[in-house]
Amino acid sequence: MRIRKQGNATVLIVPAKFNMQSDVEYVAYKGHDDAITFVKKAPNIFKQAVVDHQEIDIGSEFSVDSQSGNEQI
Repeated sequence: MRIRKQGNATVLIVPAKFNMQSDVEYVAYKGHDDAITFVKKAPNIFKQAVVDHQEIDIGSEFSVDSQSGNEQI
């Protein structure tokens, strides 16, 4: 793979053998030894709920709990 400049951006060409779809957003993370990991960007469920006029409710999945004293509010 090779990096090149395109205008004000740095472009990394991904070989076709990786079968990455075009027009899909990825988040890039730079790790040790300059390793780069691309992760498909997950949809924002909160923004989508607003668009769909829905409420997000935790329901009964979480029990009512008291504070332990270590919370940072």
